Amino acid sequence: MNRSTLFVGIILLIAPFIFNCKTELPKQYIPISVWYGPTTSTVYRSDFLNIRQAGFTTCIIDLKKGTLNTDALSFADSIGLRLFLTDENIENYIAGRDSLLYAIDSVTQAYETHPSFQGPLLFDKPGLVDFANLAVLADYFTGKHPNLDYFIQGLPNYASPARLDTANYSDYLSLLARKLKPSILSVEHFGISTEGVTPDFFSNLAAIRKIAIETNRPFWAYALVVPFGEHPAIVHSHIRVQLYSGLAYGAKGVQYFSFLPPERGSYKYGDALLNDGGDRTKTFWDAKSINAEIAQLGPTVMELKSTGVFFSAPIPPAQAGFKPGLAIEKIDAPTMLAGFFQGKDGSEYVLLVNTDVDYGKLANITFADDVESVVEVSKNYMPPEVLHWDKNETEKDANILFRAGDGRLFRIIKK
Repeated sequence: MNRSTLFVGIILLIAPFIFNCKTELPKQYIPISVWYGPTTSTVYRSDFLNIRQAGFTTCIIDLKKGTLNTDALSFADSIGLRLFLTDENIENYIAGRDSLLYAIDSVTQAYETHPSFQGPLLFDKPGLVDFANLAVLADYFTGKHPNLDYFIQGLPNYASPARLDTANYSDYLSLLARKLKPSILSVEHFGISTEGVTPDFFSNLAAIRKIAIETNRPFWAYALVVPFGEHPAIVHSHIRVQLYSGLAYGAKGVQYFSFLPPERGSYKYGDALLNDGGDRTKTFWDAKSINAEIAQLGPTVMELKSTGVFFSAPIPPAQAGFKPGLAIEKIDAPTMLAGFFQGKDGSEYVLLVNTDVDYGKLANITFADDVESVVEVSKNYMPPEVLHWDKNETEKDANILFRAGDGRLFRIIKK
């Protein structure tokens, strides 16, 4: 065998592996983020290690000063954590204390040398009155730094018309998305009270889902994990119901508030994921286990398109009950949420959430006649549930167990 023949043979042998590597698409990992908490004068590498070890991929941090930001970015670079940062130059421009953009540009370029820099945190909870200055800055970043995301945290639906600068919350969200054009739609919403899930929690998710679909922008679910005022000490089911409900409405990322207890102002905050002494709390370990589940589901969730959200009775205000034509006809269990999705290949999925934060339940679910089987997308070490009905079976019922606040994702296979 001559050298040319041998070379051709080797190429033929390895070609399948070369082409498989080139054509295989990377998985889309879901962003799992946390607000740092206080505005601080010092940053500690141990905090960033704890954030990463809890399974977070992104941190939103309000340091303002460039020296603190570069310290934080250096810590984050070494552990694969992404950061959204505030900066005093950006805040001076937004507040009208500086009309020049060159300072913003030079600072941003310095931050861009760090792979952990995801973008600036431009504003936390603006009203419409703030949109004019923010729009100029947003356009600037979009044109000058197109590879950076910028983060704007929106107001919730229970904010007063005076804070929103409008009495119409849908208009507020629509203008935020269309005028400011953030790459991620995010709204602060404290959805847990001493009574459980707040009545306006699901309507806020419905409002942001609608705008996200209309503007083709992803939104992130929001979870309160620090007690204050009417918001109680957070337990495992409180985190689950906030995040899994958000995912059922179509969220493409999750965020927690907050990692450390926020600054004490008018509120007396309790412990967050860490306490004031920097020690891990029970909430830290709860968040870590939930983050592991969401990370496992992430590659599937990121590929899905939300097609509808429905509830079993009692149906929350302004939300919808099950209707004909769905893959699920009914659920004989109260307070169950079903978010339906379609995959890129036309496959169907449903994310089922027990919105009761106090009790688990065995839900009896009736599937439509054209459903052949239902296969769970595994989120942990437990074997996924697989439900299958013979062609001659007329009753497509299944009993599925849910912990308090828990969500489970299933692929629906039809005839």
